[in-house]
Amino acid sequence: MDDVLCSRKFRRPCSPPLSIDDLPGCMLMEILIRLPLKSIFQCKCVSKQWCTRISAPSFAGFVNRFHASSNSILQRPFSLLFHYHNNEHKMKLLVASEVPGFKSLASSINQCDNDNVDDTVIQASCHDLLLCTKNMVSDDAGSSSMIVYSVINPITGKSVSLPPLRHSRRARIGFIYRFNDNGINDHKQQQVSYRVMRIPEFKGKSTKFKVDIFSSDIGKWSKSVVLCPQGFWLGIFTFVGVPYNGLLFWWSLNERLVGFDPYTSKCCRVFDKPVELEPSRVERLGVCHGALRICQLLGYPYNFAHPKLRVWELKDYDKGGKWCLEHEVYFNQMVSKKSPWLTKYITNRILYVVVLAYHPYDRDIVYVKIQNKVVSCNMKRKILEVVCDIPLTHLFYNGCNVFNFVLPCWPTPIPSSPS
Repeated sequence: MDDVLCSRKFRRPCSPPLSIDDLPGCMLMEILIRLPLKSIFQCKCVSKQWCTRISAPSFAGFVNRFHASSNSILQRPFSLLFHYHNNEHKMKLLVASEVPGFKSLASSINQCDNDNVDDTVIQASCHDLLLCTKNMVSDDAGSSSMIVYSVINPITGKSVSLPPLRHSRRARIGFIYRFNDNGINDHKQQQVSYRVMRIPEFKGKSTKFKVDIFSSDIGKWSKSVVLCPQGFWLGIFTFVGVPYNGLLFWWSLNERLVGFDPYTSKCCRVFDKPVELEPSRVERLGVCHGALRICQLLGYPYNFAHPKLRVWELKDYDKGGKWCLEHEVYFNQMVSKKSPWLTKYITNRILYVVVLAYHPYDRDIVYVKIQNKVVSCNMKRKILEVVCDIPLTHLFYNGCNVFNFVLPCWPTPIPSSPS
């Protein structure tokens, strides 16, 4: 009896059950970002508080950073986007993807831009955001052409137009965004910001040049002068800037990889060429599995020999960088299991090959153009497979306007222009 009385005397009073609405904001966020995407959407209906947190622009950053730091998602759906001229000389958008939902991207871009898709041209991409241009317009005096850029997310249907900018012939464009990390509790502040960097054409190598930079934080274009002591030289067929580690990278004709920070207008990183790189142009700069890559085609059309592809990857990025030759393959040594005609075609003639893009995740795969077809090239297994046809593309199409569209774990919000 005494034991019973003693236990009752020291028994703690029962606490009221903890409601999920009473969870601290940081704990709720940690739970939400770990749920499957479909479940996250359904959680919007639980309460106003949950809907507010999930709808906040910062939520995309939390979800994408969580999955990027874990191995729970190894690959995300992606597509190649590029333009071609049809037999009526109108610009068309080709979506090269095996993901069924991506087949409607062209019409989605059209709807986002509220314009005819023939007049909307993709200029750059960064994950699921696209930088596009519309028809040029005249300035107030009617004496000069102005170009209007717009940022589009075709998945969410959101878009925002940038202020008009004076047209510059053969200008090079770079586009990048980032999530400002203000803490997991700071869900109300708009944490996405982006920059558009335009480099007007200049002749030869320069250590100082002017750029136009658009900042989403202030909603304006500004002019800056960039210093590059090692020299910077862009060719006629220089591709779009490649976003990587917060910088925009271009391959300079003085055989260097140069990275610019559009948030500070500074030249931040310079990497010398690989030792094995021969004196001909680099075919493609891009990112594969989180690392910068370049490649070079030797043979036709540079000389009458079967084309050989070399691919380098930049290792030890934070320790000065080191180029490593990852692949070296001859196309006439490759086969196609699903398209026997392709095997016969590549072994019986000297090919004209264009490197279109790197697979964003698979280190062994690049995408090339052979004839009028997009072809997946597995350099390790030496296998070629046709992905899709390119309607009526000119034989010497150089692939300058090919863009990767990679769907993140959560759609990237587009910040509205400051009032």
